Amino acid sequence: MRILNLSFPDNSEIKYKISKFPDGQQDIVIDKDSIPTTLEGRPVPICITSRFNSFLDLELIICTTKALRRLSVLEIHLYIPYLLGARSDRHFQEGGNSYLVDVIAPIINAQSFRTVMVMDVHSDVAPACIHRLTSISNKKLLDFFWKENPNNGWGSYVFISPDGGALKKIYKLADSLGFKGDIVTCSKSRNEQGELSRVLVPLNTREHSDKEFVIIDDICDGGRTFINIADNIKRNGYTKNKIHLVVTHGVFSRGFMELLKYFDVIYSTNSYSDAELGEAHEYYERIKQLNIF
Repeated sequence: MRILNLSFPDNSEIKYKISKFPDGQQDIVIDKDSIPTTLEGRPVPICITSRFNSFLDLELIICTTKALRRLSVLEIHLYIPYLLGARSDRHFQEGGNSYLVDVIAPIINAQSFRTVMVMDVHSDVAPACIHRLTSISNKKLLDFFWKENPNNGWGSYVFISPDGGALKKIYKLADSLGFKGDIVTCSKSRNEQGELSRVLVPLNTREHSDKEFVIIDDICDGGRTFINIADNIKRNGYTKNKIHLVVTHGVFSRGFMELLKYFDVIYSTNSYSDAELGEAHEYYERIKQLNIF
């Protein structure tokens, strides 16, 4: 199998050129000579990789797939660690749609990929509506966290699940890591507008007084939920305990400065984008990114 990397052309084994027209259209021309063939003379399988953090990325994925088909490539895989629209996995209100189910999934399915690989998929809806989708565990990110903290054993930590929806994944993750410590699930309340109004973190003062807390989830957008969780921990007397935020996909739409008031270290991958530190550049040692591209 060979890689066609749409996010980092210099790292792509299959060479190509992208054209952009004044009206917004994108197109791709693939170098046929960069595609190896099997002993039988057929093109080898190709894996398209993309960050897929905008609809323009989906357009380019489609253009690439069609171009490969015209070059007689039969086996095409798709590697999109971040899945655009994964959070919009249900119909939220009358007159709207489920962006994942109604928009994204049908387009991806129409390409007939051999496999679709996503990292730490948001919910069970994506595997149910996207054909041959495989969710890659975020274990690699927790291994990265472990390597960054070599002096502590897993017994030094408490894993925190932001809600019940993430709990099942965290238990599987803990089992794969050999983590035997406590896993705490938060409870959240929302007001009539759907805004988060209250977070409860059921910690035990006697058992957790000397622990470090690791909040684990798939996506951090602005980070308000995680800030509320960390604030609740501190308000309950854990002012000297370290709090870590470990999120697979870091959107960080509000930057890092507010998050760094509550978290000692933030861990993420570059699935969505490379971390833009901005005014947080002087705190770069507290923002750790695992490169998966």
